[in-house]
Formats: sequence, structure tokens, C-alpha cells
Amino acid sequence: MTRFRVATTLAALLLAAPFESMSAEAAQPGSPACKRELAATQKKMQDSIALLDRAKNAAGPLKCEALSSHITLAGEIRESFARCRTPDERAEAVRDADDVIDATIESYKKWCPPRPGMIRVKVTEMKRLTRDQLPKPLAAVHRCSDGPMISFDERFELGRLILLGCPGNPNPTPQEAAARNARPLLLQQEQGYLYLTRDSDGDDPHRLSFPILGADGRETSVDQILAQRVGVGDRRDEISAYWEPMTEGVCRVHVVWRVADAKASLVLWQEARDCSSTPTQFKTVLDRR
Repeated sequence: MTRFRVATTLAALLLAAPFESMSAEAAQPGSPACKRELAATQKKMQDSIALLDRAKNAAGPLKCEALSSHITLAGEIRESFARCRTPDERAEAVRDADDVIDATIESYKKWCPPRPGMIRVKVTEMKRLTRDQLPKPLAAVHRCSDGPMISFDERFELGRLILLGCPGNPNPTPQEAAARNARPLLLQQEQGYLYLTRDSDGDDPHRLSFPILGADGRETSVDQILAQRVGVGDRRDEISAYWEPMTEGVCRVHVVWRVADAKASLVLWQEARDCSSTPTQFKTVLDRR
């Protein structure tokens, strides 16, 4: 997306966000709190366009600083749209904001290369939270741990993908390991539930379950995922993971799910039989992409 298209998208979003009255009511679409938030978002969008102009005319560190600030501000705008736009407006507004963020990230990569000797990698930022730090909607549904629990909060299709950790099983049985198609040692580690939410406040949470191939090759479903082996995939609506399975002769699996209407569908299952080489070579067993 060119700078002109980014600015045009921001301007269109700006014109669509009405100024409204404000109150302390909870932030729900149409509430006074959301009307206040959308009004404040107009100012952020004007600032965002100004940052693009600054980046266009700047060079070196000043350009990179402007682009970085624009990415942060666009993320805040997206959050407000996801939380406060009505359902019939949310999809287009959030996707437009995602397009702006993605285009600006690509510009940042182009104009702001890493320092000599450094490379960029895609990283999912993990944090540790206690129960009292959870947003109320998530605290109401996530009951397996009082913390500290591992977590991440990632931009995802039309909302957020939030992982919250759960204690592992110190003594998993062979039957439990077979049901999860994961080696017993992995089940002793911290597990996680994944929630789709409307925003980072955890509004409207939906816990996902995940179809997998069992050790016998038949499709089954699991609710928990290895907490440190999962992340957002290459698309905004995909989740990927890897682990060491119980499948005989297989040392590692790589799995991708695609999410629509708060439901995860298995679209890719790959298996490796030799994990001694780098990178690991996988054979595709199932591909529904």
C-alpha cells in the first residue's frame, strides 16, 4: 500500500468516525464511553496522517521514528475500532486499519534496516500475568491458574488472539499423552488456552478448541496447546504450532489452523522424521489451504 493509499484510508476512516457525547459507561458499541473513545480516535487519526507527512519528508532516524510512532498510533486506532464500532461497521474498519499497519511495517523494513550484524525475526512477545492483572471478561472464563501465567496478546482477524497459561500435569498418563498426541514430558510443561476477543480488554471472549491428527492418524480435538509452542501464523486468521508427538517414528509436527467465526479448522499438518538437521525437513501429511 502506497503512502497515498494509507493516507486515503485514514482520511476515509476519519470521516466515518462521528463526534459524540461522553460518559463513564462501559465501552460497548453505541455506549457513551465508546462514543467518547471514537471521538478521541479522530484526533489520533489526524496525528497519524501528520506522522506520515513527517516520514515522507524526513530521512534516517527521524523517518524511522515517525514510522514507528505511526505504527503504534495505528494500533491504538485499530483497537478502538474493534472495541467500539458496531458489528456491521467493525469488519471493514478493522481490516482497513490492519492494511495501514501492515503497509507501514513494510515501509519501516524498507527504510530502517537493522544494524550491521543484526537480523529481524518474527517474535511473539510473551509476558507473565497474575489473575488480578487479567481483564475482567477473561478472568471470568479463565479458571485454571492464579498465576503467574504465561500470556501473549496478538493482533488477529477482527480482534485479538490472547493466550493464557495453565499449569502442566506433573504425572500425565500414557492415555492422556496419546489423547493429546504429545509426549508426556511436554504435558508436564505449562499449557495454554487461546481466546479470541474483540479487543485487548478481553471483551466478548471465545475459547478455541483445535482439531489435530491423533497418534493413530485419525482426527480428534484438543482444548489446550503447549503454551510456548504456538503463535500467529503467516496470515491474520491463522495460528501455527509445533511439538513432539506420540506418533511412532515422528520427531516433530508443524500444524496450522485457520480461524473463522470463532472456530479453528485444521488446514496443515506436517511431520518430520529426522530432527537432527537444521532446518528440520517436514513432510506434508494434510494440506487444506
